[in-house]
Amino acid sequence: MSSSSDALTAMPAFQEMHYPPRYWAARWGFKEKKIREWFRHEYGPGILREEHTGRRGRHGYLSLMISERAAARVYAKKCQPSRA
Repeated sequence: MSSSSDALTAMPAFQEMHYPPRYWAARWGFKEKKIREWFRHEYGPGILREEHTGRRGRHGYLSLMISERAAARVYAKKCQPSRA
């Protein structure tokens, strides 16, 4: 492990930089909608979420901010070979 990843694991989650889904989408070459799908049911350290309920029949919306540690966790899951 590099010294930057060692520092990241030692840092409390609330002190880490958190980035919006569009940041990870650009970095990984996916659409923002796909990144939102991946994190929709992810909970835990490094994922800040704020749900906005719809008004007058409009759908709700989820604001996400994702830390490097949480992104690495989900990225690792997505890199696993799928089981058929």
